[in-house]
Amino acid sequence: MGLLKISYVVTLISFLWVILTTVLPNVFPGNFDFNKKLQDQDGYLNTAYYNSLNTPSILNNKLINSHIMLFTAHPDDESMFFTPSITELTKENYNNTFHLICLSNGGYDGLGVIRERELFKAAKILDIDSVKILEYVDNINQFWNTEDIINSITYEINLIKEQYDFSDDNDIILLTFDKDGVSNHPNHKSVFLAVEKFSKISNVRSYSLKSWNIILKYSGILFSSIEIAVKWLCKCNHFRSIFTSLNIDYILNIFDTEIQSDSVTIYSDLNSLFLNYSTMTWVHYSQIVWFRWIWIFTSKYMNSNELVPIV
Repeated sequence: MGLLKISYVVTLISFLWVILTTVLPNVFPGNFDFNKKLQDQDGYLNTAYYNSLNTPSILNNKLINSHIMLFTAHPDDESMFFTPSITELTKENYNNTFHLICLSNGGYDGLGVIRERELFKAAKILDIDSVKILEYVDNINQFWNTEDIINSITYEINLIKEQYDFSDDNDIILLTFDKDGVSNHPNHKSVFLAVEKFSKISNVRSYSLKSWNIILKYSGILFSSIEIAVKWLCKCNHFRSIFTSLNIDYILNIFDTEIQSDSVTIYSDLNSLFLNYSTMTWVHYSQIVWFRWIWIFTSKYMNSNELVPIV
């Protein structure tokens, strides 16, 4: 009976999440001031494809018209942690060119060649423009040398500039893990330390993927549903005025990324969530052991990302 009650709760939360992320944006797609900053190249600009949950924050933080370079440590990092950001930022009207640089082939267990092949396949599905795998040694117990990674970052940026014929550092945005590396993996942390140091000596903007505490990390769609519900309430002037009269409107502001503009929160909808699941389960098949299923269905990173500027 206990399991039956749990199944009811899970079904209810899932139904609520679909309404919040997919149904409501289609019914109330928001204002279309996006037209002032975006050109409708794919025909979807005035639809829920560019919705009021994600697009305002992306525009406010100018994550458009750029070469976005995602630096990861292993094949499948992009699918386990960054897919909400990738599926959103690669949308055509944002006019971004997305590059994935993976520092190792994930060969710790001897599956390097297989994992390389899986990464290139995942990149095609996720509409990533270019992929490169470097030759750092995958080791769960080892930090990589920061200066070596900085040299690699510098080289890859110069290569992208040459290939795409531009010179302005402002046209580049770096994206990677934060200091905790989501899973505390030394390789993940190594990439952040290098990107952080590189950001301080260059004019290149950089964002890190926020590592949530264990409760948020394994909350699946529960906390995302709460956050999105509050964001929808923020859009209701009558509801906000009630909170303001009670001097508790700060509660709404905590969840409103249009106000809290120092970070970018990106949510998947039902369409992109299916894509996120498929790249992990179907493409990165070599990594699908029993505990990976727990991650796939309980991880908040599969349905949302919070990107924080590295300063």
